[in-house]
Amino acid sequence: MKIPRLQWQPDLAPDHYWITQHLRKYLGRRSFTLYSNGSCVVWAGNEKPETPEANRRLQNVTLQHPDFKVQRHVDGNFLVTFKGGVGGILSGETLINNLTRLRQEALTLGVLPGERLLVDRHDNAKELEVVAGLYVRAQLYRDIDELIVVTISHP
Repeated sequence: MKIPRLQWQPDLAPDHYWITQHLRKYLGRRSFTLYSNGSCVVWAGNEKPETPEANRRLQNVTLQHPDFKVQRHVDGNFLVTFKGGVGGILSGETLINNLTRLRQEALTLGVLPGERLLVDRHDNAKELEVVAGLYVRAQLYRDIDELIVVTISHP
């Protein structure tokens, strides 16, 4: 099956240490597998983190509807989740510091073929969530191409 491709490949280098620390904080005592571009697979209950299964779950996201859910935490960071226990995080500080460029790139290059975004330019909070979600999704597609695991975190 052909996986749709994004034109956007964000050039902001993810800080793996920062991502790991914040995922541990947000996910509590759940295990996760972190990839080189910041995507993660979260393991439920007593599931043992296995890289081949993590790769499969990551790739399965592209075979489903491309929806994502964005949760903004009180510290200003954005946790983005997809179906199947896959997600990523974007620092609120990084988003704000690069907002003009990320907004332009996300809204022009971060959409899949045939996908239409409904963004209310007058609702700044919602627009930030859309940009954060598109950024994390673009990084997810890069991780699917590379499949480089950088951390497996156990509680």
